[in-house]
Amino acid sequence: MRPEPTTSRGRRTREKIVTTAARLMHERGIGGTPLEDVLAESGTGKSQLYHYFGGKQDLAVAVLEHQLERVLAAQPSLHDEECTDLRRWRDEVLAAADESGYGNCPLGAFVGQVDDDAELRTTLARLFDRWQEAITTLVRRAQAAGEIPADTSAEHLALTLLTAQQGGTALSHLHGSPEALACSLDDVLARVSR
Repeated sequence: MRPEPTTSRGRRTREKIVTTAARLMHERGIGGTPLEDVLAESGTGKSQLYHYFGGKQDLAVAVLEHQLERVLAAQPSLHDEECTDLRRWRDEVLAAADESGYGNCPLGAFVGQVDDDAELRTTLARLFDRWQEAITTLVRRAQAAGEIPADTSAEHLALTLLTAQQGGTALSHLHGSPEALACSLDDVLARVSR
């Protein structure tokens, strides 16, 4: 990945390319999104794209990172050091799903698309690990506040919640309804809440 632009104009151009590519790749898949379409829809030129990215793989890495940032921005409880409420996080997850019309997860949509590319697969796994770590931190805060039993493995619960979120999101997308996502998260939280 090339260094971040140093000028505000450069940062805006790079961001325009990444957000356009993220939208297209989320809708069509990485393989179904030619760079020419990204250029046409972002209104940027080939020289600009190659100034900021080494090629499509480099752009796809930036897209995956962008998608995680979108996910985390929609879950502010993960960054609120005062938050100890896992149900608040659950509500944020459901609100984001509702806002997207129960579309695919911005990050999870790429699972299965990166199997043949070691760098993209490693990047996606690392980003999911970051998301899980953020949930783990929230779980630890809830434990410290006495809202979750202290003997619960924070890492295991975070992985279970992320897994419930991913599976619930996929089924909610398929059915166009919040039921699967709400049920999967509520079931996990009911088992650990005091």
